[in-house]
Amino acid sequence: MSLILSELIHPTAVIDPQAELAPDVQVGPYAVIDGHVQIGPGSIIESHACLSGPMMMGKDNFVGHGAVLGKSPQHRGYRGESTWLRIGDGNVIREHVTVHRGTVAGGGETCIGDNNMFMIGSHVGHDCQVGNYCTLVNGALVAGHVTLHDGCILSGHSAVQQRVRIGRLAMLGGLGSTTKDIPPFILQQGYNSVSGLNIVGLRRAGVTAEAIAALREAFRILYKEGRTRGNALDRIEADLPGVAEVTEFVAFIRETTLGINPSRGGEREDRSY
Repeated sequence: MSLILSELIHPTAVIDPQAELAPDVQVGPYAVIDGHVQIGPGSIIESHACLSGPMMMGKDNFVGHGAVLGKSPQHRGYRGESTWLRIGDGNVIREHVTVHRGTVAGGGETCIGDNNMFMIGSHVGHDCQVGNYCTLVNGALVAGHVTLHDGCILSGHSAVQQRVRIGRLAMLGGLGSTTKDIPPFILQQGYNSVSGLNIVGLRRAGVTAEAIAALREAFRILYKEGRTRGNALDRIEADLPGVAEVTEFVAFIRETTLGINPSRGGEREDRSY
């Protein structure tokens, strides 16, 4: 890749000589690309966005007005070390989204996968690992060292504490927050409160009716029978062998270090999106 100034780059944009842009990258008015920033083909950087290196962005990404990507981490221990933000392909990063680089102590990289959507004003902190097809709705806040697995949804103005893991196809409801891990396929609402399974998300992802029924039974055993976590997981494995989604559910919970939240108020299916 090379930096090619053309009609695709607005004359008011400020682009560092270190930056490497594919020839067809579009850069809008007053955008700033600072330092060692690599941007892949088909990407669009709208006006007043600020991208700071070291940073690498793949192809076909959209960066909206006023987004700030690759700035230094909000961490008291950061001392100006060279750390990275790496972004994959096909992401939509809307207006005023912020994503920070990693820290040396956290591995040195914040990593974003492919085909994610970050809606207006959402934030991803340092050293986060974001999978593919995740959605962060307006104002969603993700603290440092968080892991978001594929297809999870953080609804509007939700908040995720440091080092939490959000499982595949899990959903955190609007204004909700969590200080503990959210297992795959779970719907969590409010503060640290599990509501049920993300049924709509499961169906939209093509999960079979048989697998959903097995997950319902796994949910019941874990959350409704009053068992200890270890005993419940053993029972689930014994009763529901050979279901990939159940195996994923159990493995995620066994790996938790922060714990998971309890179910309150009975199981509810998500019909909100």
